[in-house]
Amino acid sequence: MISMNRLFPVFCFLTVCAAGVSSTAETVPLTVADARTRAITFNRQFLSAKEDVKKAGAQITQARAGLFPDISAEGSYTRNFLVPTFYIFSDSGTLAFKTGSDNNFGAGISVSQPIWEGGKVLNAWAISKLYHKYTQAGLEQTEASVLYTAELLFFNTILQRANLEVLQKAFEANSHNLDVVEKFYAKGMASEFELLRARVEKANLMPGILAAESDVTLAEKRLKSFLGLNLSDSIVIIEEAGDTSLVELPPLDRLLDTALAHRPEVQRSHYLTQMTKRAIRVAQGDYQPTLDANAHYGWQAQSNDFQFDNQTRSLTAGLTLSIPLFQGGKTRGEVAYRRADYNQALLADQQMKDDVRLEVEQAYDLLMQAKKSLDVQKETIAQAEEGLRIANLRYSSGVGTQLDVLSAQASLTDARRAHALALNFFRQARAGLKKATTIDLDMK
Repeated sequence: MISMNRLFPVFCFLTVCAAGVSSTAETVPLTVADARTRAITFNRQFLSAKEDVKKAGAQITQARAGLFPDISAEGSYTRNFLVPTFYIFSDSGTLAFKTGSDNNFGAGISVSQPIWEGGKVLNAWAISKLYHKYTQAGLEQTEASVLYTAELLFFNTILQRANLEVLQKAFEANSHNLDVVEKFYAKGMASEFELLRARVEKANLMPGILAAESDVTLAEKRLKSFLGLNLSDSIVIIEEAGDTSLVELPPLDRLLDTALAHRPEVQRSHYLTQMTKRAIRVAQGDYQPTLDANAHYGWQAQSNDFQFDNQTRSLTAGLTLSIPLFQGGKTRGEVAYRRADYNQALLADQQMKDDVRLEVEQAYDLLMQAKKSLDVQKETIAQAEEGLRIANLRYSSGVGTQLDVLSAQASLTDARRAHALALNFFRQARAGLKKATTIDLDMK
C-alpha cells in the first residue's frame, strides 16, 4: 500500500502547478519572531498609524505658530488706461488737471503680534502636544494588536498543519491495519466483514485529509497576506519547541500593576482627559480681552513712464484691544459643553482601567486553564499510544478483535487532535496575556 506521506508531496506539487505559480516564487523560512518583525514592517494598518503620529506632530507646529508674529509683504501695480480729469472754470478760461498717473505702484510690510489671547494659544499648543502623545500611544496600541494578530495567524497555521499530520498518521495506521487484515483474510483467519470494515475505515479518512489540506493552504495565505508576503511564496514554518512551564510567570497583582502603568489604552485615556481639561481653558479664554500689536510700512509711487516719480512712504504702529461685552451666551455654552466632555473623559478613564483589570484577569485565568488542559492531553496521548500498541499486539496474536484495534486508533487520533488544540489554546492564551499586560513573557 502507498503511504499517505508519499502521496501528499505529489498532491502539493500538482496543486501548485495547477495554480500557475510563477518560477519567481520564493521559499521563506518563518519563525514566530520573524512573523512579529514582518508584521510591524509591512502591515498596512501599522504603517497608517505611523502617519497619524506625523500628522499630530504637524499640528504642534500649527498650534505653536500662534505665539509668533504674523509678517506679510504685499505689492501692487495699477495701470490707468483712462486717467480722470478735473476741471476748474474761471474768467480767464478752463483749467484741466489729471487726478492721477498712468502707472501706480505700491508695496508694504505688515507685522501683527498677539500679546494676550486669554490663554487660548498656550492651551491650544499644550493640547497639540498632548494629542501627539495620544497618537504615539495609539501607534503602540496598534503595534500590540498587529503583533497579537500575527502570532494568532502563525499559531493557527501550525494548528492546521498539526491537524493534517494527525490525519496522515491515522491514515498510515489504518493502512497498516488493512495490511494485517488482508493477510489474515488470505489465511482464513479474518472474515470478509472485517476486511470490508478495515477498507471503509481507511477510505473514510480521505475527505478529512482533503479538507485539512485546504485548511492548511487557507491558513498559510492569510498569514502571508497579513505579513506582506507574496501569496505565491512558499513558507517554511519553524516551530520552536518552547517550555510550557509557568514557573517564571509573575504573580497576578504584578501583572495588573504593569498593565495599568504601561497599556497604551490607559495612556491614551489619560491624555484624552488632559486634552478635554485644557479645552475648557480654551473656551474660557473667550471671556477675557485680547491684545494685539501691529505695525505697517508702506511705499507708493505714481509715474507715467515707469520712473517711480512722486514717491511717498508711511510707517504706522499701534495696539488693538478687544473686550468681549456680550455674546448672547455663546461662550457660556461652549464652556459648559467642554466641561461635559471632560466629565465624560473622566468616566471613560475609570471604565478603561476597570476593563484593563478584567482583561488581565481573564487572560491569566485562560492561561491557567490552557496549561492544565495541555498537561492532561500530554498524558492522554501516551496512554492512547500504549493502548493502540496493546490492541495491535493482541489482534496479531489472535486474542483481540479488529474492533479493539479500530477503537484504539480512533482514541489515539482524538487524543492527538485534542493535544494540538490544547497546545494552540495555550499559545493563544500566552499571547493574549502578553498583549493584556505588555510584558514579554519568556516561558522557555
